[in-house]
Amino acid sequence: MLVTGRKANLILEVRVEITEVRISPSKGGKVRAFVSVVFDDCFIVNDLRILEGREGQLFVTMPARKTRNGQMRDTAHPLNMETRKMIEERVLREYTEALENRSVPTSGKGRQEKLPTLDRLASRLFNDEFWMPDERTKS
Repeated sequence: MLVTGRKANLILEVRVEITEVRISPSKGGKVRAFVSVVFDDCFIVNDLRILEGREGQLFVTMPARKTRNGQMRDTAHPLNMETRKMIEERVLREYTEALENRSVPTSGKGRQEKLPTLDRLASRLFNDEFWMPDERTKS
């Protein structure tokens, strides 16, 4: 991607490339994953988030922190829509590929919840197969 800027009759052109996207799954809620993006193998932006909206759509938020008055403020963000679109598309593509490769757990909707230990033991004890005689012990 080509980024241009103009300051005091100086034109600056820089080609920026995303060289790595690191995805860390979250434990649940609306946040599906935390993301780090590496630009040109020399600059990293951490704490991007992949969120799931009410309709199930995924979107990317930039790293932010809470100010003294309680408002959230981006700590790093693109300055134009072209750059934002490039980041969002790459992050969501990498996330989708990670889901397909099963390197990121799916959302809680289709996933079986892990039961507490006593509940797992009880379900085994009350399972009919547990009480059936073993073929080897029949005489």
